[in-house]
Amino acid sequence: MNTHEDTPIHTENLSLTIDGAPILSEISFTLNRQETLILMGKNGSGKTMLLKTIAGLFKTTSGVSLLFGHNIQKMKNREMNNLKKNIGYVFQKSGLFDSMTVAENVLFALRRFVKMNESEYRQRATRALERSGLSGAEDKYPSELSGGMQKRAGIARSIVMDPTLLFMDDPTAGLDPILTDAIANLILEIRDSLKSSALVTTHDLNLARKLSDRIGLIVSGKLHGIYSRDDFFSTEDPHVVQFREGYLNGPIPVIE
Repeated sequence: MNTHEDTPIHTENLSLTIDGAPILSEISFTLNRQETLILMGKNGSGKTMLLKTIAGLFKTTSGVSLLFGHNIQKMKNREMNNLKKNIGYVFQKSGLFDSMTVAENVLFALRRFVKMNESEYRQRATRALERSGLSGAEDKYPSELSGGMQKRAGIARSIVMDPTLLFMDDPTAGLDPILTDAIANLILEIRDSLKSSALVTTHDLNLARKLSDRIGLIVSGKLHGIYSRDDFFSTEDPHVVQFREGYLNGPIPVIE
């Protein structure tokens, strides 16, 4: 019996090596249902690579990574496609295709994994854009959208299949504090309406404080620790203090 089938993410000693260079080392954690776990760490620490590896974009070198109890490294294409219907992914730079309209971008994955008629596709795109605060943007192109609107379009694409698990890679990168707060509120609304779980990378302490149930700190490709939100902002652990306060001196190397 699979004891992790109701668990969105479970990893045990996950490691990743690329061209002989260790990227991730023996990372173990569990993401629970309807929980948001924020991954923090300095640039080059490995948090984005961890997100991509768990999502199946990279093949683990060793260890186990399960999504809803399934080892995606061993799944057949049909099984993987069925699983992906429950997963949404927000790329760091929105990941929109410039040659496609906003609606076409939103429907890109849905068309691959779900068969329906054109009217139904259009309705799904419209609903996802409405949820993301982009009503009426269906026929615009990404170049016609502001940076904040492009972020919203990327989020709309990630939720068009009503996923129960969201991967979000630095969803507010490059946005000013006001837009960051607006995107944070949007993510909270979507997460709560879908009753989804989320794994999110960010450098933004305010975003982490607002979204997180727990916060993990990645240091040099290793999971230094996972803390409750309150504990992360109060602990005197020198690694967390250095990251939290932005100190040059401390146990975290300035250059990885």
